[in-house]
Amino acid sequence: MAMARSKALRLLAATALAALIPVSPAPALSKDEPKEAPLFALLKGSCFDQRGFSLPGVAVQVTLPAGENGNKKKEKRWRMQSDRRGEFAVRLPAGEQTVVVTASKKGYLKAEKPLQFYGDELQHIVIQMKPVAEPE
Repeated sequence: MAMARSKALRLLAATALAALIPVSPAPALSKDEPKEAPLFALLKGSCFDQRGFSLPGVAVQVTLPAGENGNKKKEKRWRMQSDRRGEFAVRLPAGEQTVVVTASKKGYLKAEKPLQFYGDELQHIVIQMKPVAEPE
């Protein structure tokens, strides 16, 4: 009988404890919770001179023409400069699209290359800048 009484007391204590713990419904999604990040394509590039040395300070423009990737109104442009190692990077909208990469620097010929993206991917482009007048 002592065993049954002990079991009953434990059950009573567990029930009382459960009554004290508030049960709340599942939390609703709040505005502060992080949303799923949109997909993007990443273009990384490196600029070099004719001898193969990195070329800092190259003005790089990436252009997404009108009509590409749902862009109906006008073309989109991203502008940046290559860093001290001659490198640059830009995030583009994901999707099938062709972008045009244009690089220019004083004393060098302008370089232009089209590049095709097929989704949310990473592509690397190498741009070799040629001087306006070849040194003799």
